[in-house]
Amino acid sequence: MKKEIEDILTYTEHRPWKIPNQKWFWYQEWNGVIFLHYQIEEKILRGLVPSSLELDSFDGSYWISVVAFSMNEIHTRHTFPIQYLSNFYEVNLRTYVKSNNKPGVYFLSIEAEKLIPTLLANLLSGLPYKHSQIKRSSNSYSLLGKRAKIEIEFKIAKYKSNPSKFDLWLTERYCLYQGKSDDPIPLEVHHKPWELYGIDIGGLEIQYNQLDHIVDFQHPALCHYSPGVKVIAWNL
Repeated sequence: MKKEIEDILTYTEHRPWKIPNQKWFWYQEWNGVIFLHYQIEEKILRGLVPSSLELDSFDGSYWISVVAFSMNEIHTRHTFPIQYLSNFYEVNLRTYVKSNNKPGVYFLSIEAEKLIPTLLANLLSGLPYKHSQIKRSSNSYSLLGKRAKIEIEFKIAKYKSNPSKFDLWLTERYCLYQGKSDDPIPLEVHHKPWELYGIDIGGLEIQYNQLDHIVDFQHPALCHYSPGVKVIAWNL
């Protein structure tokens, strides 16, 4: 593991800013990741994001993304992963923000498969985790929760050997924000660049109560798949 961490830390040329000058605190893996991206009106998005955060846009357009993946091997520095606590399925709904010219993501909701990791994540991170029923196979996701209902059937398509600026804008994000203060502090993360593929959607049914009849979740503007990344993060 130590050699793996050193390998991640020395691969930094793709980052938009330097890694923090402190010791990392968390290790985790985001595996088998599906990204579904949707354009959203600025006025609607502004009402969903704290005023302390600036909305980030790409050529004047604003976006939210459904991101489904397997969270694996999560543990703190000098500890080790515990099977039940460290491995679970997660689906989040996120958007793109900035603070002090540092672009990151803001989570509108996070659904997690296991109850105790969900409670711990809420306590330790302050992020909007909620326990939901989530099932996954090699080509499908199913989620049933109080805030959302999701069914995704997909096939992995062609490898994106030359991602566009828009592909990178949506995926290469190296901090997240809670937005709970007037001057939000970013939670810094680091990983190697995403290895991106296209997706062929076979079936799709997504409903978020928060955005019902506002976003057409059945027709994403763009989709990505990635085998995943190994991630280190710093504590707030």
